[in-house]
Amino acid sequence: MKKRPVIICTDPGIDDFIAMLILLQQNTLDIRGMIALSGNVGLPITVNNTLLAGELCGRPDVPVLSGSAKPLARPARSAANIHGKSGLGQSIERYSSRKPSAQDAAEFIVRTAREFPGELEIISLGPLTDVARALQLDPGIAPLLRQIVVMGGGVTRGNATKYAEFNIVADPEAADVVFASGADVVMIGLDATHQCLQPRSQIAEMTAGTELGRMVGLMLGDYADMYARVHNLDGVVIHDAICALWLLQPELFQTEQMRIRVCLDEGEHLGQTMPVSAGAPFATVAMGLDAGRVARRIVTEVQHAVNA
Repeated sequence: MKKRPVIICTDPGIDDFIAMLILLQQNTLDIRGMIALSGNVGLPITVNNTLLAGELCGRPDVPVLSGSAKPLARPARSAANIHGKSGLGQSIERYSSRKPSAQDAAEFIVRTAREFPGELEIISLGPLTDVARALQLDPGIAPLLRQIVVMGGGVTRGNATKYAEFNIVADPEAADVVFASGADVVMIGLDATHQCLQPRSQIAEMTAGTELGRMVGLMLGDYADMYARVHNLDGVVIHDAICALWLLQPELFQTEQMRIRVCLDEGEHLGQTMPVSAGAPFATVAMGLDAGRVARRIVTEVQHAVNA
């Protein structure tokens, strides 16, 4: 069976790191590269954490590119209050011995899209800055992409603000470029991810005596502490890992076709992903999921990764 070419855009971030562990071990996926960009934490940290994921997963063959240090038109936001200054929780400060590729991220996306016409899948686990830059550089790649899977947005809720999800409001202009591009966009947003609370009791199942297993235990433990403190919940929502499962088992999600516009107006609605009746291309929007099967699949995939 031919492997599916995939580019991962990411801003790790605890849940990004878990998603990378899942995706890097899939023998059906050909991970052509991972692009780290500013988002949850700053660019040097996200690059380090992406390199670290490849290193600890035994995937030095996957190039890591240093993407955008800031959004297209705004100052950078940060979620270090959630993910810690290291991006991997309060308990981990670990540095990779590897260096990123010198390739330009947008040019890499364009080149790969044209190398694999109709096949390339992009999964964006952070702001959409570099995907938007690629579409601006060569708008002709939009119909060549098999899909752009976006962890972000929400039709009924936000998390960074009342109306906007973090990855979208972190670079709303980039999100607007992507949703308006005509590419096949899949939005795995808060409407779906918030339905899957991973019980804290499952964290122990995702640890192991390996170096990677111990790291996963520490970072998810810190994540659960934050959820208990901030949200008064006994568990975690591993948003990006949930999104990663779309590439592996899309039948776990319930979706609707919607025309989505990204609000660029200053004020409380900035970054909101809004369904409209006309004037925007259709996107596939996840509005639900099989929470029990998704949570169990995440546990199983992480178990495989930490015990490999």
